[in-house]
Amino acid sequence: MSEECGIVDEWYSMGLKLYRKKSYAEAIKYFDRSLDLSSKKGFNSWYMKGNSLYHMNEFEEAIKCFDESIS
Repeated sequence: MSEECGIVDEWYSMGLKLYRKKSYAEAIKYFDRSLDLSSKKGFNSWYMKGNSLYHMNEFEEAIKCFDESIS
């Protein structure tokens, strides 16, 4: 279980680095991968994916991600 968490955290962390560099499309790939690997809900990944989509003017998709993050 802790190995799974470590891998998920690595993907999420890389997504954050790309997000901070304003590489939103690339960041989304990493957030998606962390969601694929996680057995948990992944609030942070959904939220940051939503933020990335927002910055790309993909507002409807961003809202879906924000909704997913709180469900």
